[in-house]
Amino acid sequence: MKNWRRVAGYVATIAVIAVAYYLGSMGRGSNDDGATAAAPPDPGYAARDAEVIETGYDGRERYRLNAQVIRQRIDSSVIDLEQLSMDYHPGAQGEVPGEQPARGADPKEVWHLRSDRGQVRANGDDVQLDGNVQVTGPAPGTGAPLTLATETLRINTPTEFIETQAPVKLGWSGHTLTGNGLKADLKAGTLRLESNVHGEFSRR
Repeated sequence: MKNWRRVAGYVATIAVIAVAYYLGSMGRGSNDDGATAAAPPDPGYAARDAEVIETGYDGRERYRLNAQVIRQRIDSSVIDLEQLSMDYHPGAQGEVPGEQPARGADPKEVWHLRSDRGQVRANGDDVQLDGNVQVTGPAPGTGAPLTLATETLRINTPTEFIETQAPVKLGWSGHTLTGNGLKADLKAGTLRLESNVHGEFSRR
């Protein structure tokens, strides 16, 4: 009889401990869930009058971006820029170590770009410009001073490829061309307006 009571006492004690542990676990779980739900997402970073520099495999500068405002979006690995200016150095190096630039370009060649807004992907290879995009630089194939105006422009810095589907206005050596869409391969030294091309040529 005594043994039975002793066993019953053990069982009761274990049952009380188990219930207490279960209730405590439920309380901790709900509190943890509430803390997790209440925690805001990481907003990334933001800065004013900031500078972004992208370099190639050998450390030489591919481009330098200055912006009045810069914000990082953690959820999409995108950096947003406002009121930006960009110096882009195409042709300074090959795509991989040991490769020479395809067209033997001068490493000092530089394109100047401005826009109201822009985005840079986390890897730095793709730069998107939007709003009042203004570009000046040497025309592919000739080196003559060239100006370009459009509303949106994408630059892939490793391939040195520039493109847009928006209306474009080009000016060089007193000539003006307008059209819809543009593709420029700076390595190959080619530039093409895609459609609805119209030109004005001044007398020399």
